[in-house]
Amino acid sequence: MKKHLGALLRVLVSVGILAYLFNGIFHKEALDYFQAHGIDPDDLDWMARARIVWSVGPDALWHEFQRIHPIWLAAAIVSAGIPAILGITRWRWILHVQGLDVKYSRLFSISFIGLFFNAFMLGSTGGDVVKAWYVAHETHHKKAEAIATVVVDRLIGLLALFIIALVMMAIYHTRVFHDPKLFWFSMATLGVIVFTVVGTFVGLWRGFVDKLPGLRPWLQRMPKYDALRRMVEAYRLYASHPVVLARTMLISFAVHFFAMVSIWCVGMGLAVRSATFLDYFLYLPIINSVTSVPITISGFGVREGMYVKMFHEVGVAGSVALVMSLVGYLAALFWSIVGGGFFLTHRKELPSAGQMASGETG
Repeated sequence: MKKHLGALLRVLVSVGILAYLFNGIFHKEALDYFQAHGIDPDDLDWMARARIVWSVGPDALWHEFQRIHPIWLAAAIVSAGIPAILGITRWRWILHVQGLDVKYSRLFSISFIGLFFNAFMLGSTGGDVVKAWYVAHETHHKKAEAIATVVVDRLIGLLALFIIALVMMAIYHTRVFHDPKLFWFSMATLGVIVFTVVGTFVGLWRGFVDKLPGLRPWLQRMPKYDALRRMVEAYRLYASHPVVLARTMLISFAVHFFAMVSIWCVGMGLAVRSATFLDYFLYLPIINSVTSVPITISGFGVREGMYVKMFHEVGVAGSVALVMSLVGYLAALFWSIVGGGFFLTHRKELPSAGQMASGETG
């Protein structure tokens, strides 16, 4: 019941933020329309005003969508697909540490199925839960260890993103401190980074559970304690493989690079010239770090709001920034739809929705 209420709350927050953004942008476009036609909005009743706002606004937004150059759109889609391919290689290296050898073709299929569910399943970790279930059934003798690789894979990707964000904020520290919006978004990013890094070190700290009185007996009463203990041990194994961690971190930088290049291609396709290439590499790691927190469904609303606020500082109109965010999402969604094809043809049957929601992966 709590999971369903949490998912419903995230849906409502997503819809609420998006509605607020669209309403603000539509009113801005309507004001430009009133000025261009010499109309005083105060002379109109609220129904006439609303009719103009909700006719002019969507038309302006649709016009921005239609402006994107098809070649740049294709480049954005291709760039959005490269991280998925690189991510498969990273995951395979992580699996090898646990002595798990899964065929590349199977990992390819499972990874794209995860992309599919990331886009269409409620919650921010739906795709990871599905990936964990599939890979656990590929490796029957080491299910807990296989599931741990999914956690480690996600964690390394996040840490690489945080490093990029920190480096860019350090390089542009003067700009960060003088731009109030950028400053507070940067502080939110630092909060996410600190929380994740602390959680990472706590997970690697042997004996931490025994430092807190009563925690181990409570954990031992959990129905899947043995599987959880094996997952934690598998997670800690990576601390003794620094070469693998370094390689996976490097490939993670490439993953985020191409993901950001995809958005830059969208901006070029929309003829955004006021934002430089480095502006994208300053803003996008911050945006992606904040939206990694599961506040809304797939970051909807929060991501679009940050695009509008941050790119406004470099002269990008709100409607253009909003379209840039949505088209960037659609470029990634293309590969999620491709993942739907793998889902339909993969040989394993998916567990029930109730099992996936509760994280029962066997």
